[in-house]
Amino acid sequence: MHLDTLAMMLTFAAIVTSTAGFAMPTSGARAGVIDKLFPGLPAQIATLFPVPFSSKRRAVLRWRVSESRADVDRITREVDALMGREGTGSPAAAAARSARIAELRKYAGIAEGKILRLKAKLGTDGATRPGLLGSILRASETLVATEEHSARVVFNILQAQRDPWELLRQDTGSLLRLGTNSSLVTGYLSLRESPRLLPHAVAIATRAAKLERHAPGILLALDTHLELIEPHLDEILDRFDDIEPHLPFILEHLDELAPYCGVLIDHLDTLLLYADEQDKLPVLIKYVPDFAPQLDALTAHVGLIRPHLDRIMPHLPVLAPTAYRFSPYCAVSANADVILWWFGWVLRLPFARWLLRLPLVPRVANFAARHLPRRPVRGRTADYVCEWEECAVEVASSFEQKRKGLRPRPSRRPATA
Repeated sequence: MHLDTLAMMLTFAAIVTSTAGFAMPTSGARAGVIDKLFPGLPAQIATLFPVPFSSKRRAVLRWRVSESRADVDRITREVDALMGREGTGSPAAAAARSARIAELRKYAGIAEGKILRLKAKLGTDGATRPGLLGSILRASETLVATEEHSARVVFNILQAQRDPWELLRQDTGSLLRLGTNSSLVTGYLSLRESPRLLPHAVAIATRAAKLERHAPGILLALDTHLELIEPHLDEILDRFDDIEPHLPFILEHLDELAPYCGVLIDHLDTLLLYADEQDKLPVLIKYVPDFAPQLDALTAHVGLIRPHLDRIMPHLPVLAPTAYRFSPYCAVSANADVILWWFGWVLRLPFARWLLRLPLVPRVANFAARHLPRRPVRGRTADYVCEWEECAVEVASSFEQKRKGLRPRPSRRPATA
């Protein structure tokens, strides 16, 4: 029994550090980091501990179980954080919160089902590990799987560096400077949920050089929003190169953005299309609760309406609550300027909100977008056609995309018509 447990531990370590793990979604991150810093070392480590195939199989299945448990834990933390905000914000914010909680619980159930299927594959010999040792092993495996996301961030950062040791030297210098700032260190240690940052410590340290100048502002933000941000902290650090130019604006409006952190980071590429609209962003942020629950379905539309934003902005109070009904019809967004030129006056009527809820309105708008004359609106550019047909309507949720190893991407085709 003790030999089998030892073999399991060695196999689990081999999976985490083996170069063979690159074929798996997450288990190659540590191997990539070690191989980047010490070329060839992971392969040497993997050959030092030969173990039986049956032990390797059990270790692989248990690694996958620990990954699912880590996902369930992350989802549970976000659900608890969102439920702690109940009773705050507008009715639209409350509805968005409820929709996010429902989606999170759905995928927590999927992860739990995956755990049960993996345990069935383990069989009676390996499905349960009773006693204190079993509890310790399960907790340690879940912790390693949680920290694996942080290791993946480090791996992605090192992959983009010609000299990874130079990056480590810069980060070490930044950490030393931050560590000598007693007020800053005391502030971070006194955060109510500071232990939540421990699984992300490696990724945070690897981003230290970029985080250093923003550390005071981030401290103020985390003081009230850490429980909402922490489940997505690894993804934020992974995309920090894209986020950093807009970080002051994000920190200024974090009260409005933090409850939707998971959805927004999943669709960051699409949302960055609006990054240069500095004068309009404060207005657009007010409608985040309306659009956040529907971003999976509206991803293509977010890119397509970008050229027509000036025409759409005055009508957002009427359009935002019912925008989800137009998600199957990309032609509406691609030709929004034409529709609004001909029928924008309808949206100013007192009963416009109820009119947009009628069953056939999205189909009528889709037909009109395809056939209304464009020349009165676009003049000489009337013959320029936005190739909206190539903008697929994304119906899979961000959770499903992550599960398939995909990252939501913006539509690159929304040219001005």
